[in-house]
Amino acid sequence: HKAIESVLGPIIGNNNLYVEYMDTKKIYGDLYSQRLLEVYKLKYKNFKFNTIIATDNNAFEFLLKYRDTLFKDTPVVFCGVNFFKEGDLRETKKFTGVNEENDFRLNIELIRKLHPKTNKIIFINEWTTTGRAVHDAFLKVIPQYGNTIEFSLLEDITLKEIVDFVKENIENSVILYTAFSKDKSGQIYEYNESLELIAKNTKIPIYTPYEFNLGFGVVGGVMISGYDQGEAAARMALRILQGEKVEDIPVRMITPKRYIFDYVILQKFNIVQSDLPEDSHFVNVPETLYYKYKEWIAIIIIAFFTLLLIISVLLLNIHKRKLYEKELKSSQEQLRGMARRLVETEEKGRKNLSRELHDQIGQNLTILGVNLNILRTLVSQKRIETINSLISDSVALVKQTTERTRNLMNNLRSSVLDDYGLIAAIDLYVKQFTKRSRLRIIFRGDLKIIHVSEDIENALFRIVQESLINVVKHAKATEVIITLNDLNGNLRLSIEDNGIGYDIATASSRNGEYGYGIVTMNERALAIGGVCRIRSLKGIGTHVVVEVPK
Repeated sequence: HKAIESVLGPIIGNNNLYVEYMDTKKIYGDLYSQRLLEVYKLKYKNFKFNTIIATDNNAFEFLLKYRDTLFKDTPVVFCGVNFFKEGDLRETKKFTGVNEENDFRLNIELIRKLHPKTNKIIFINEWTTTGRAVHDAFLKVIPQYGNTIEFSLLEDITLKEIVDFVKENIENSVILYTAFSKDKSGQIYEYNESLELIAKNTKIPIYTPYEFNLGFGVVGGVMISGYDQGEAAARMALRILQGEKVEDIPVRMITPKRYIFDYVILQKFNIVQSDLPEDSHFVNVPETLYYKYKEWIAIIIIAFFTLLLIISVLLLNIHKRKLYEKELKSSQEQLRGMARRLVETEEKGRKNLSRELHDQIGQNLTILGVNLNILRTLVSQKRIETINSLISDSVALVKQTTERTRNLMNNLRSSVLDDYGLIAAIDLYVKQFTKRSRLRIIFRGDLKIIHVSEDIENALFRIVQESLINVVKHAKATEVIITLNDLNGNLRLSIEDNGIGYDIATASSRNGEYGYGIVTMNERALAIGGVCRIRSLKGIGTHVVVEVPK
């Protein structure tokens, strides 16, 4: 019943499983069958079942006789039917199931192997419908052993007679027990009650072909399992429920069997475990730590080795990653060294070009402006208006060129940076940038900052330039606040605008000018041993902070 529920319950729900216990071990016959028929007619007259499962010989025979009267054409799946023959269904349709066939020969061979001196086997079996089928099958095995073993069949007698017999006949004897639920006097016994009484009153080992007898004094045997039978029948019923025709599902004739033994009874009869078949199973094994938790121990061991393998792989990966990081760090140092040299070369080139512009082109433009003014005073009065106009245009062009040259010199290399230091250079650049961009730029510089290395001055001045250019091109800001001060022995440059902001990750990953500007500022800060942090939120603005040790 439990096996059937385990298969069908989760699929159709236990409320759709109806169980009828016929109780034919205690009472059986034509009159009882007629009474059951009338009860079932009344009880199920309004029911339509999809499948019926019969779990014993009596239930099977009852349905063979009355299925079409009670449940016309309803498919039937049987199990627990002893020694089924295909001819049993010759005149019946829509029946299939699982044959239950004890292997008495294998059990007798097992007994002879474990008890070599055995010359007598006492066969105890009930005299019911199932018992008669078992009896017929056992009679077919006896002739195979000729005169080597004496067989005593205790079947259609009382339980007291059985107990008295096994008390007396103990020399070189073994009991082969099937079931005994009803004796000759009509006394009914629970399936374990009679077995426990027999085991208590005999000193010889008991073997059985049925798993349900384990735990009540039997050694073990080659067994069939009622649970396996029920599970197999339920799976057949499920196939029918899923639309398969019962005619397409053949009767399963081969009955699965297992060697199963009671550990405690093995010890009682001094049976060595190594003498048992290799694929044996055991019940009542002592509750040692291993046997009690062997599944968990196995899981823990597997988990341990799995973790060990994972840790080994991770350690190998960490080792490789450290090597790669070391190589990457070395490459980064080389690149930064190259970047520093490139910046130094760039600044030197800017400085030389700025000086050349100042010394040559700037001076030449100044002299040209002076000469033009002198020329204006020397021309004749007759043509003064025309010449004066041309000279004025030339002077204006010289002035404009001079201004642009001065701006170019400042962008290349601020002479103020060399002559007056970082604070003055940023202040002048901010004023000039304000005129060109019309941005409101506030600069707050700590005048105490005087002694700073040339590399730091160059880097911070370039970061200010790049930041303001980015603001004009991308930020759509109206105000920028620049602060340069001494904070705990470090120089701190802050540039904050009120523009539209941006997504830093997206901008940094782009190949465009904006992303390049972020990378350049970071590299300039790193080149002088500092750090550049940029915070920006869309709709709020951008804040660039550079901190450099003095």
